[in-house]
Amino acid sequence: MTSRALISASLAILIFCSTSRYAHSCQTDELARTDAGFILKIVAGSNKVKTYSDSAAASERYTLGLLQPYFVICEDGDYYHITDIQANTVEEALSGQTAYVRRDQVFIWPTREALNFNALIFEANRPGVRAWEDEENLKGFMDSGDLTRFPPAYEEDLESTLKRPRETRPYPVLGSEERKLRGTVDKRVFRSLIPAALPPKTAVTLKDKSGQAADMEVVERALTSATFLVVFDATASMGNFALESAKAVETAFNGLAPQVREKSSVGFIFFRDKDDDEKLVMTKLMPINDGSRLLREASSKMTGGGDDPEPILDATYVGLNFFFKDQQSIGRPVIIGVLNDDAHPTTTGGIDDRVPTGIDALNLAGQLREDGVTVVTAQAGPNSGENLVSVLQTLAETTGGQFIAWNNDGGAAISAAVAELMKGTAVAEVEAGMAIVETVFDYEDYPAIPLKVLDGERLERLRRAGIDYNIEPGSDGVLVREAYIIENNDLLEPRVQIDKETLSNLVTLFNILGTVGVDAESATRSIGEAIAAIAGENFKDDEPINEILTKNAGIQFRTKLLSFDVRYLAGLTPDERLALSARIQEAGNTLGNYMSAHLSELDSEPSIWMPMSVLP
Repeated sequence: MTSRALISASLAILIFCSTSRYAHSCQTDELARTDAGFILKIVAGSNKVKTYSDSAAASERYTLGLLQPYFVICEDGDYYHITDIQANTVEEALSGQTAYVRRDQVFIWPTREALNFNALIFEANRPGVRAWEDEENLKGFMDSGDLTRFPPAYEEDLESTLKRPRETRPYPVLGSEERKLRGTVDKRVFRSLIPAALPPKTAVTLKDKSGQAADMEVVERALTSATFLVVFDATASMGNFALESAKAVETAFNGLAPQVREKSSVGFIFFRDKDDDEKLVMTKLMPINDGSRLLREASSKMTGGGDDPEPILDATYVGLNFFFKDQQSIGRPVIIGVLNDDAHPTTTGGIDDRVPTGIDALNLAGQLREDGVTVVTAQAGPNSGENLVSVLQTLAETTGGQFIAWNNDGGAAISAAVAELMKGTAVAEVEAGMAIVETVFDYEDYPAIPLKVLDGERLERLRRAGIDYNIEPGSDGVLVREAYIIENNDLLEPRVQIDKETLSNLVTLFNILGTVGVDAESATRSIGEAIAAIAGENFKDDEPINEILTKNAGIQFRTKLLSFDVRYLAGLTPDERLALSARIQEAGNTLGNYMSAHLSELDSEPSIWMPMSVLP
């Protein structure tokens, strides 16, 4: 049932005429499945695959999104009847946008797994992905390690990848297996889908939410402005540093051209210890000069503290997940983190109830970088404590920013360095943005920008500004090919596409499985209900739980922790039940902590990419 045809863009845009051998609908009581039992999902073979109202291709419906999964309701001759929503039943599937698509224009994606880029890798500097299309060529390389004799068929165009929206960057995994490289090193080889490079003439067309041509003033503002959020330790020892910083920012920006000052804005999050009366204050966005005046006024009101480690990670989490979204900021987002003495190594949840506990600097920095936020951090005093340098350095360097360490020149020099970085960012954004605006041209009555002058972060800014954009490759199109990618811990990591409901149901299932002391009959009933919430009511209770979830939800577990059926627990001794429950509870806690740390993303997005390492 696997479609392997690599289609051309010209085939993808053909309108298929009605013929007598195609029925106009297919009837079924259950969603289509692969021979292995997976719910059938498909991925478009290019960015120009059209769907139709029926299998006679009488009228067009919509174009499939690139590398996005669609669920198959049933097969009808040369067509799949599909839906755009995740579904366990035909009734659920029919509530989405249904359509028909040619089977030879799509690939089957049996799981939710995909390869994504390791959070520790700076995307702009990483090596490109290599892939082999031919099985024999792959085997030759695996046996010898010789790239000259057995070269990859695909080497990623990194510049092209970085210009695609983030949601189209993962490589869907069709299957994988362990092999040996040079006969000694175990490597997992992933059979994946890879998008080819975007052609040079690709452009981005700009519309507003109503489908009309985008307002170019909004576009210009999004591309030429910078939004600064200063996350400032407001304990008593920081008064003098705040005053010096206010003076430095005012001096730096007063000498700039009016258009740079006008396109820059600043907001503040002032934070203290969890035991202080006023733990966290978040301001509105304001012009830079107003911001410097506010910081000058705040310098005389800084109190509290006394507990050396400060919750800067909590305050930064609030900035990432609430400040930029609440303020509807559209400029380049830059966080300025200022701290004295020491930092808590993880979030504490003590200064804002919305902050989950236990997120370390590296994980938070990964979220910041994924959202296109650059962080500049400054050590505002000679004392660094145990964690200050490592926390501030990780936040800055992982996001492509800069850590400014304390030196013998004192607070005025550090304040001036921060102000100069803000000034340089503001100037650079205006100059780069205006150069992009000058490339705008008309494309079918819509303003358009050549994709070669944009990147994923600027596309995200346009989206935040309320601009709907379409990537128009012109006549060439973007193809998807099937190829083999060899595991590379320094570059790629497996992730799974997951939505809030599925993740919540998984956490519930693990909580029930990990409960000790519940009678077997009640436990079996509760487990069955939890599985049904993920996989549907028609699962077989004599099938291992991990296989049920893999086939129905496309979730592949890394271990055999759940390789037992629903009735298995009734036959365990108390000691066996206790030992199994402890392992399951640990796995459930990992899933629960991940969900808590990503609630904002799960609430705002249809699905997110979760590292496979979070699954047991």
